[in-house]
Amino acid sequence: MGRWAYFWQGFLLMALKYNLDRAIAWWEFHRSWHFWNYVVPHGSTPLASVFQEEWRFYLILLLISVPFLAVGIWLTLRRLRDAGLSPVLCLLFFIPVINVVFFVLLSLIPSRTADEGKGVPASGGWGRFIPDSALGSALASTFLVGPVGFGLALAGTTLFHDYGWGLFVGLPFAMGLAAVLIYAWRRPRSLASSLGVALLPIVFIGICFFASAVEGLVCLLMALPIGGVLALLGGLVGSAIARARLAGLPPGTVVLLFVSIPFLMGMERQADVKPPLLSIASSVVIDAPPEKVWPNLIACSPIPPEREWILRTGIAYPTRAVIVGHGVGAVRHCIFSTGEFVEPIEVWDEPRLLRFSVTAQPEPMEELSPYGHIDTPHLHGYFLSREGELRLVPLPGGKTRLEGTTWYTNNAWPNAYWCVWSDFLIHHIHLRVLNHIKAVSES
Repeated sequence: MGRWAYFWQGFLLMALKYNLDRAIAWWEFHRSWHFWNYVVPHGSTPLASVFQEEWRFYLILLLISVPFLAVGIWLTLRRLRDAGLSPVLCLLFFIPVINVVFFVLLSLIPSRTADEGKGVPASGGWGRFIPDSALGSALASTFLVGPVGFGLALAGTTLFHDYGWGLFVGLPFAMGLAAVLIYAWRRPRSLASSLGVALLPIVFIGICFFASAVEGLVCLLMALPIGGVLALLGGLVGSAIARARLAGLPPGTVVLLFVSIPFLMGMERQADVKPPLLSIASSVVIDAPPEKVWPNLIACSPIPPEREWILRTGIAYPTRAVIVGHGVGAVRHCIFSTGEFVEPIEVWDEPRLLRFSVTAQPEPMEELSPYGHIDTPHLHGYFLSREGELRLVPLPGGKTRLEGTTWYTNNAWPNAYWCVWSDFLIHHIHLRVLNHIKAVSES
């Protein structure tokens, strides 16, 4: 199947499936359905609640998708065969966001001629400007792909305010793929060297963000694992294409591949999917009864400046807490290194439970950078603490288990990846407070 036949048939099937799902969602279940729901189908609803409350809706969508899935795989396999590529690449059909980039790629790659893959790669066209040496072609791919990637990442964070799938999944995959295609344009390259080259544009972007005072070091290091893994996946695909097609690809293929990224960012921004409400709990055992712990819980005395290494990287950390008033309606002020949390008390069950909402909070971190304060978009409204509680559980022997829980939202996507970081950081912030209350109560 040629590229244009594949594009139009795939596009029409996609449009038919999307509008069919929208009609079912609206007429049968009285709810909306956006294209981005295929990536984040249940929005902010917890997964357990989805299966309990909306199982009929998702079951119908699943049954309807089966024939479309079968036809889509059949078309993709025919397109891969026509392009001279391995049918194993059909697995990309099932990976969210990457499958859209892969569809664009297959719609651009021309059919492989009978002469391709038999001998020496073609050196004409724009490929003649790419150095023949491994080092030269690696540098060329980095300085061709890197600036384009940096521009798209900068536009995504400042224009689209997108810290999500388009930025952290689609863009690294496209960059790794494009870098390897350019690297292997003149002659075949080893898989190991291709994967190394796939990572170079990611490093380039990180250096540009840090040098231009757009992002701090800690956030860049947090983004490196997901960006690196997706770039390596793109490099694997690029290496497979390069090995199967020694004649190279038209330059428009690489250019249009990147055009799909702002399209993805725009769709994600338009969907405005709300993040789920998450919780993280930590606990310590205190050698003192609840009655003795309670006064140290409602108002925390100044915490010693010594802190764990992770809280020395710019992450906001608690220093003390004061409370104004008594009982429900009192307001607790938890002072952090970047400002204060304002926490109206909602449950005052002395000496067992203190629960509070959060009506104001400071920035979650101070970016680690030699340029002083950096005001990046993700510091405002992406990580929000919603409510918290401190619970005292009596234990035998006059001891107490002190449990601290925070409910929060994290508006960076893929949510599962970024919540690993936020859970880790909140846990260490909890322990700083809980261990201080433990030390004061036991003394």
